Amino acid sequence: MISRLSGTARVTIVCILLAMAAAGGVTAMLLQQRAKGRAASRPYVADFSQSSDWLALGGAWTAKGDSAANTSEERGARLMNRSIVREDYQVDSDLRLDNPYGEAGLIFRASEAGEEGVDAYHGYFAGVRPTERVLEFGRADFGWQLLAQKALPESADPTQWTHLRAVTVGCDFGVTATFSDGSSTSLAATDPSCIGSGQSGLRSSLTAVRWRNLRIAPAGQEDLRPFQPLLALHQNDSTEGAALNFTPEAIERYISLTSIQARQHEVLPGVRLVHDFLTSPGRHPGVTLQGEIVSVPPLVELQDDSGTITIADYQSEKPLKLGDVVEAQGTVVSERFRSHLEDAKLRLLWSDTPFPPLSVSASQLMDGTFRGKAVTLEGTLVSATATHGGYELLLSDQSFLFRALASNDFRTDFAALEPGSRLRIRGAATSVEKYTNNLYPFTVLTDRVEVLHGPPWWSTRYMLWLLLAASLVFVLTQFLLHRLQQWHLRSVLREREQLAMEMHDTLAQSFAGIAYQLQAASHEKRGESQVQAHIENALKMVHVSHKEARRTISTLRPQYRDAAAIVSSLKETAESLSDGGDLKIDASMKGRNQTLPLPTTDALFRIGQEAISNAIQHSRCQTLTISLNLSRRETSLTIRDDGRGIAGDEIHEGLGMEGMKNRAAKVRAELEVTSVSGAGTTVFVRIRR
Repeated sequence: MISRLSGTARVTIVCILLAMAAAGGVTAMLLQQRAKGRAASRPYVADFSQSSDWLALGGAWTAKGDSAANTSEERGARLMNRSIVREDYQVDSDLRLDNPYGEAGLIFRASEAGEEGVDAYHGYFAGVRPTERVLEFGRADFGWQLLAQKALPESADPTQWTHLRAVTVGCDFGVTATFSDGSSTSLAATDPSCIGSGQSGLRSSLTAVRWRNLRIAPAGQEDLRPFQPLLALHQNDSTEGAALNFTPEAIERYISLTSIQARQHEVLPGVRLVHDFLTSPGRHPGVTLQGEIVSVPPLVELQDDSGTITIADYQSEKPLKLGDVVEAQGTVVSERFRSHLEDAKLRLLWSDTPFPPLSVSASQLMDGTFRGKAVTLEGTLVSATATHGGYELLLSDQSFLFRALASNDFRTDFAALEPGSRLRIRGAATSVEKYTNNLYPFTVLTDRVEVLHGPPWWSTRYMLWLLLAASLVFVLTQFLLHRLQQWHLRSVLREREQLAMEMHDTLAQSFAGIAYQLQAASHEKRGESQVQAHIENALKMVHVSHKEARRTISTLRPQYRDAAAIVSSLKETAESLSDGGDLKIDASMKGRNQTLPLPTTDALFRIGQEAISNAIQHSRCQTLTISLNLSRRETSLTIRDDGRGIAGDEIHEGLGMEGMKNRAAKVRAELEVTSVSGAGTTVFVRIRR
């Protein structure tokens, strides 16, 4: 009883804990949904210092508080916010382009962050193009679809601070640009197959851009009301503003800007090639070089068509960025096929898209051929360590171990770098002792780290989790086995208790009666006839006890799995209990003989045995029918006699009846006992499969 109560208590405690965990999970989900709902209903002011909220795809991004800048002139550079996803909203920001040859603006309702490349995403873009002097709005689906375009006011200067605002409600869109002189222009469009919701972000192409005061807020029809006339015009004429770009003034302006840019890209006279000094050791003062910056501080590398040179110290009016084409004047120091430029004065000629990096392996960098050049290579992360303003990576490729130094940016979340991950890094490789510490063959000063895939599942961390899960499964299995052993032990004890009660009610009482009759015979003084009477009574009791002993022993026989064996065994039980009397026994089986589960055969045999015993001992029947019916869905056993029956108040009483009910309950069987006084009793048990 104590074991049963303690087990019940443990099960109750586990159920309570599970219910509490489920309630906690549901509460957390509701709170999260509520928080999301509140967040969606409140304006969002961008904080670019939270780098984990932003993802850079191309470009060279820097940020501070509420402002962000892309210092690269890469085509289609994007900075996407990955924490806010909304449906109807408005986004506005101030932006300023560094030169008039590119374009910049805002991305909204981007359903996918996409990948690096021009228009390599699904979403909408609104921005200004100073060269064509237009405000444009369109959709990118890994390709560009222009939806609306509007000429800028004559007095507007798009290279100064411009306030850009985009409103999206349903499938209607409105865009407004307000310039530093107070002038503004607006456009609107409808996209019947619009993208329903998505992220926001920044985009630039062929120019460096600064953004500030980015704000995202909910929007409704009242925010779209100023654009309704433009929407009606756009629906009636989908070519609004398309001809404005081909006026003579616009064409002349475009040609003049192109001419200015072409003159800037001319090669300066007196420029030397980097390769000229690789085989000429010594100092070469007063050298002029022209090339592109492929690596920025702490290690500055200049690359032209012939090779790469390191700039040891320099003076520059503007901060350097990848892709800048500069004129460098100074002293070239060449030694052992490696050269560097000292006392350099740098002059920015123009900004361009960075050199496409060469794809190399660690073994190719060992011989020094590609050192100093813009390269990209892969490696398996061994360790990642945070440093001041960045982090240090230790990587391996095949049998080579090398180092990489990176700065914090929007491209990679340092906390997400796990040992064992496969990384692709881009940057410039160097063997300068300052960066290799004389421990590694080379070090890559990287500006881009991309995670190709996470660590394999057999890493130490996952193996520990697997070991923990296996331990929990083992403990749970042991607990279940212990519970099964307790259940089996309780079942055995109940069987023994029932057997003891039957022996007490039959054999023990019979032996007590026999002893009483024999004792009476030994003390009888009334004559031989009285002694003989006591002896005859004792013999009758011995006969009854013998039958009870045979019945008890038969209950301990091995259990049957075969259906036909159950019928024959029950018939044998009836014959042994009737002891050759006038009882007529009719045993039959309907259906195909088959092997039944052990619990089923045990329940049918024990219930049938008890019903036969009751019929022979108590009902004084003349005919006993045993019938076993087998079908695909159920198995049923019927024991019917034509005895005197059972009174209505006694049909549910007695240990035998209680035992049959318990056995039926164990196998989820249906048990029916019907009796008519003077017309016999029927015991019916059915087990569904």
